[in-house]
Amino acid sequence: PTRGPRGAPPPPPRAPGGPPAGTVQRKPGRVKVPEMFRGKSAAENCLKSYCGVREPWWRSNSDVHWRISALARGLGLNMPRPFRVPYVPGLTVLIPHYGESILVEKKELFQDTQNSVVPLMHWLKQRYENEFSSFVGRMRTGNKCSWSVSGSSWDEYTEAQWAKIGRWASMRLQTLWRTVAGMCLYHPALQVHHDVQADRSSSLAQPGVWDPSDCFTCLVSMQ
Repeated sequence: PTRGPRGAPPPPPRAPGGPPAGTVQRKPGRVKVPEMFRGKSAAENCLKSYCGVREPWWRSNSDVHWRISALARGLGLNMPRPFRVPYVPGLTVLIPHYGESILVEKKELFQDTQNSVVPLMHWLKQRYENEFSSFVGRMRTGNKCSWSVSGSSWDEYTEAQWAKIGRWASMRLQTLWRTVAGMCLYHPALQVHHDVQADRSSSLAQPGVWDPSDCFTCLVSMQ
């Protein structure tokens, strides 16, 4: 048999219809249903609705309330039967872009002037106070660089910190960054759909063959 480089043994042969040799195959995992979707008895609903018993996972953030309520209303509608992987039609998202900001920068969020105009960054911090506190906590925990500045002392933040703050703020403003990031969530959603409900009898749904990029495309039109 043919030897590999430096006398290494040849790679194992590829099985008919299987992935190429050496491909790391991803095993489908079990999906844990969130607590909010668990079925509840009539007595439990009565206690939580009329006796003031709160769910332990229910947050006090008003934005979280709005998102969960919107999701609940959507789940109450008559949903069509979904396609089964790999029999998913092609999906292309076209995002036109003209003059909107792509990624906000420091000069748009904060200008060190003596006028009475409230900086946009100050408004974002007040509007998303809990999220900004969580963001600062993640930066202090996960970054090797020091993140000692907090609060509204915007002129004390470094340029490296402003780069991260700009990405955080872009996800809360009308920017192309936020639009593309939201649309690209179709990609992991299709992968989860494959892991949970794929037709394992099809050769196109086998690990190493199925790729969400084959049926999903995000296209940005720069005008």
